[in-house]
Amino acid sequence: LGVLLITIVLLMTETFAIPVTCFICIAFMYLFGATDKFSATLAGFTNTTSFFVIVSYALSIAITKMPIGNRILFFMMKIFGRSMKGILLAFMVTIATLSAFISNVATAAIFVAICISFLDIYGDDEDAKKQAGKVFMVCIAISATVGGMITPAGSSLNLLGINLIESLAGIRVTFLQWIVLGAPLGYLSVIIAWFIASRMFKLPELDITAIVAYRDNLKEESIPDKMSFKEKYTLLIVFLMFALWIASSWFPFWDVTLVATIGCILMFIPGIQVLTYKEYIKGVNWTPYIVISTFIMAGQMLVANKVTVWLCTFVLPSSLDMPIPLAVMVVSAIIFVIMVIVPSAPAIINLLASPFAALAVASGMSPLFLMLPLSMYAGCVIIFPFDVVPSITYAAGYYGMTDLPKVSIILEIAMCIMAGIWIPIALGLVGLV
Repeated sequence: LGVLLITIVLLMTETFAIPVTCFICIAFMYLFGATDKFSATLAGFTNTTSFFVIVSYALSIAITKMPIGNRILFFMMKIFGRSMKGILLAFMVTIATLSAFISNVATAAIFVAICISFLDIYGDDEDAKKQAGKVFMVCIAISATVGGMITPAGSSLNLLGINLIESLAGIRVTFLQWIVLGAPLGYLSVIIAWFIASRMFKLPELDITAIVAYRDNLKEESIPDKMSFKEKYTLLIVFLMFALWIASSWFPFWDVTLVATIGCILMFIPGIQVLTYKEYIKGVNWTPYIVISTFIMAGQMLVANKVTVWLCTFVLPSSLDMPIPLAVMVVSAIIFVIMVIVPSAPAIINLLASPFAALAVASGMSPLFLMLPLSMYAGCVIIFPFDVVPSITYAAGYYGMTDLPKVSIILEIAMCIMAGIWIPIALGLVGLV
């Protein structure tokens, strides 16, 4: 726990380059006896989630290379392009909706590429471009993350939570019931994050004539009237990957990382070659891979050394003698706090599911009141860019380590309140209590 806290402080203060801080964490875990084998400190680097970060760059680079991103951007600007704040909200709602059905990481990677192209709207004003980039990248990270709780297909964590609810509490939560529970929380979180971020960082506005001029110029110079074969081929790969990612919710064989790996390979097919290997290597940012791998390892170390058991004993009360809405708020807050200390959502869900079910029964309420916030919110802790999605946006270089918390901390307090209000109502609406 001490090593992890030292690592977080070094990352926040940016004393060293981020990968160097991760190397310090890896070395200290072994030097201070968290494990008897140094090879255990490298386990995160062979994790499928870490590998996903590497292969998913092929999708982002291909979309950047082709005019696909510009086509999406033009469509969004045509509908919502009356102000920069309107365009930002359009970005966020679109990202959250895509994340409700496909990989949050892939969605973030795609829109980071689109956003970098879009920031050219500020022309030679580098200060405005940097400021706007900060707002957009923070909001991409948040909307891609919270969008994952809108449907069960939005995240493997949702499916893990549903399975644990059925196995531990004997209650089956259907796809539609989850949407009734999760969609209002997800979309309202997006709107709140948009409101906070656009005011916290003062998004530079542009006159509508400048927005329209950029949009028209974008179409004239960057969007061919007809799609090339390579663009059609890239789109076909993207749609097939999305379809298989959705199917993976019901057919585990189509592992998310496997699908991304196949998609990456298809970008290099001889005779088509959407990407060259040099283009791919040049576009890969290794920092997110190192960060994710390190924190997966740190989560494993905390579980292996029973730090998580100590946290449960220290944090969780024996019962909750309070109204159900307040209990849901308190438990949601506990989840966010524990996830900051132990940034491993699958481990936390598996660890806390049974204690939360028992705590609910001891408090005279349905286990759903505590297990649903756990299932939905464990994957939504975005205080710092240590998880896959925020690390991708952080790697773009537009915001610092302490910028994301300025929005996410306020948002997560609001999410606790929303859960306390909405979950008891929604469970009654869908007939689960």
